[in-house]
Amino acid sequence: MSRAQWVLIGTDPRLRIAADRLKAGGGLVVLHEQDHWSPETDRLITENRPNRLVLPFRPMPGLPADGVLELTGDIYAGQLDEGWKGALGKAGKDPLLYLNEERFVWENAGLTAEGFLASWYSGGGGSVRGKEFHIAGYGRVGKALARLLGPAGARVAVMARSPAAVAEANQEGFAVCPLTAGMKSVMPAVLINTIPSRWLDPEGPVRPDRILDLASSPGCLAPGRRHEYYELLPALPGKWFPEDAARLLADALCRIDGERKGRNDA
Repeated sequence: MSRAQWVLIGTDPRLRIAADRLKAGGGLVVLHEQDHWSPETDRLITENRPNRLVLPFRPMPGLPADGVLELTGDIYAGQLDEGWKGALGKAGKDPLLYLNEERFVWENAGLTAEGFLASWYSGGGGSVRGKEFHIAGYGRVGKALARLLGPAGARVAVMARSPAAVAEANQEGFAVCPLTAGMKSVMPAVLINTIPSRWLDPEGPVRPDRILDLASSPGCLAPGRRHEYYELLPALPGKWFPEDAARLLADALCRIDGERKGRNDA
């Protein structure tokens, strides 16, 4: 049996669609729709010995048997926990983290911002024009949100810790609210969180009426804290635009693969 060019593992619909797109490049592409690593997965890898193995966006439960990862070529991953880092290190594998690929991150941030709007409209939020939104965090997703909501007529305020982020948001014409120790009380009507940490105590200085959290689980609420109007909205591109999100992923995998080949050929 010839080696598979790609093996993708996971149940995320984006992986299924991305596998179909990768097939257009030729060669055997295998999709293993499992949400955990199992002996069946070990057998699949042993039989196909893929040139490229794509792991899910988030670390999957279970780990490969000894010697299985050594049968693969390049390994692509989203996020890794300590167990997976250890397994990859033991196998002598240096994973290629597609969630760190700069173009993919920016394009995905744009889709995330659009996904927020889709969630807002479908949830009966009405027009954003004239409404107040505080955006916590001014990384890629925060910037994409501000640049989408602002021109649509929303009143946008950016909340950030970094002086550089605060200065950039101010330079772009947004109201700013630095997140600093000893800050005065702020009471946003709607807080959109993009900060990937459990930083928010709703009984502290930031007291929003409603929280829409775009960060990954467990979200922004501090341990032990609750909020009556809190909603976690992860993976918005895959929820609202699976075809577009899968295209971005497949294109990123191909770019990373091409760059790696170019370095090896140099």
